[in-house]
Amino acid sequence: MNKERPEQLPCLSAELPDVDHTQQFGTTMSKEKANSVRNHWEQYGTKQLKMSKRPAVDSSNSKLVTDTEIAQNIRKRMSHLAEVLELLHKIYFENTDLYGDRFLAFVGNEVVREWPWKDFPFISEAALELLEECDSYSDITGKLPFEVKDKATREVFKKLRYEHWTPISFFRDVFHSHEPLDKSTYYHLLVNFYRVVWITREEDDLLNKKHRSWRPSDTYAELGIDIVPHEAWSAIAEDSPE
Repeated sequence: MNKERPEQLPCLSAELPDVDHTQQFGTTMSKEKANSVRNHWEQYGTKQLKMSKRPAVDSSNSKLVTDTEIAQNIRKRMSHLAEVLELLHKIYFENTDLYGDRFLAFVGNEVVREWPWKDFPFISEAALELLEECDSYSDITGKLPFEVKDKATREVFKKLRYEHWTPISFFRDVFHSHEPLDKSTYYHLLVNFYRVVWITREEDDLLNKKHRSWRPSDTYAELGIDIVPHEAWSAIAEDSPE
């Protein structure tokens, strides 16, 4: 098949160097493949997403697998997220003037915050005391809010806050304050410092008085907010990504 040079793409800026788009974006065959992909979608229609359904590896016979298995699955997802952050950091570092601060907001709000099925919720001791006042309460550590079905427990949620132990702004600002980091470093940043916790409203008020978006790692301890540990999560923090 004869290869034809594609039409020259419009220049994004007069200051950008000339680029051989044949080398950068491939040949006519790549364009034909792109058209084929589009035609396939038009033929078969859109996929109906099940956003609140756990991935297959997290459940067995319609029940959640063990906390240890859930944590190991999260470990793999954190490893994948670390790989993506490594690449995005490199892109940002080499193209800061091309993207600006919106890239940082995208990394924090869309990539780190929204990366699927990585949350393993913890509970503060004060929040646990409120929850245990319910006769029907059973441990919700590791369960996402929508997975807690007990009505009395959900009623207690009105007295609690579901929050990030480390502000999302930390993961965003790493891109701004450091040269590109490797996947292993990002993995350990995630498993050691990314965490969601149930805390009381009073504890949330304490945090927000001085440390709403910038928060030293010892803030919880200084304010007397004790988080109940979990063996399944502690185990993966010692691992390195595959």
